[in-house]
Amino acid sequence: MAIIFIAGCVSGPTPVPDAQSAEARLYTQKCGTCHSVPHPGRNTAAEWQHLFALMEQRMAERNMPPFTDEEKTILQNYLQSHAR
Repeated sequence: MAIIFIAGCVSGPTPVPDAQSAEARLYTQKCGTCHSVPHPGRNTAAEWQHLFALMEQRMAERNMPPFTDEEKTILQNYLQSHAR
């Protein structure tokens, strides 16, 4: 039982689609700064749209630099294209 628990604790970050693409790297870099990066297939396109707006609000509350327009477009397209 302990071995199973330990194995679960040492697993790496959530693999994301097209992990070597510039889009996936931007996603893991920008979003992984504050929290673990969820698999894009975890949510629907509509859910990602809502969550993205929520994260932008949280970033502003924490005085973090906002996404550039280009980053927004890339991240939103990546999440939308891999949504469930």
